[in-house]
Amino acid sequence: MEIQTIALVLVILAGATLIRSLTGFGNALLAMPLLALVTPMRVAIPLVAITAAFMGLVMLAQNRHDICLRSTWRLLLASLVGTPLGVWFLKGVHEQTIQFVLAILILGFSIHSLVHPKPHRLKTDRGAFVAGFVAGILGVAYNTNGPPIVMYGTMRGWSPERFKGTLQAFFVVSGIFILCGHAAAGLWTREVWLLSLLSLPVLTAALWLGTLLAKRIPKERFRHLVHAVLIGAALTLAAKSLHPGTAPPKSMPLTTQQPHLD
Repeated sequence: MEIQTIALVLVILAGATLIRSLTGFGNALLAMPLLALVTPMRVAIPLVAITAAFMGLVMLAQNRHDICLRSTWRLLLASLVGTPLGVWFLKGVHEQTIQFVLAILILGFSIHSLVHPKPHRLKTDRGAFVAGFVAGILGVAYNTNGPPIVMYGTMRGWSPERFKGTLQAFFVVSGIFILCGHAAAGLWTREVWLLSLLSLPVLTAALWLGTLLAKRIPKERFRHLVHAVLIGAALTLAAKSLHPGTAPPKSMPLTTQQPHLD
């Protein structure tokens, strides 16, 4: 791989890491489309998963005292239930239609939340079962488990620290299954590990910068930032639904598809 390509990969990963360190999610949303332009998908897919795992572990350590354990175990349990049902539940349903409908729902939720600063709040953790179940279905079928978890967190009205901590707890555990799938599919090549190791200093610097910037962001600005990233996710899904040729081939094994948009 050429030095210019490696430099572009590191710049992309740095930007994606900064987004995640600020909001707690969204790194794959930025990294995957851009990495696909400069590296083969067989490199971009496991690279994003490995670097996301590193980000998640660091952020989990930073926010370990702010995790809502009651929500986390409910989200994970429901996600496990939804995961094997995903293929069956969506079998025969047109993929592009589901992606477009999901994009509209996310877009509507974020716009409504921005227009109405004080939306309806979930007062209990019971909604975590619904969010986790939907995330499990969408994750296995369309690699999009992040938005339902993010929407649940915003409706719970968590502080930025609790929001990011709980999301990392969920994403780290679910990411383990993604990594195992990639390993089983033989995607952990020498090139992937080389890029992963080279990215560690860049990721560390971006996480450090993001942590500093996050401390300066008021809670209301943080809410706006989260919805901005959600809107970006919705537009990305809408684009994929309207231009299905940019998605991974149908023949690609499930474990080698694009990482979840967390």
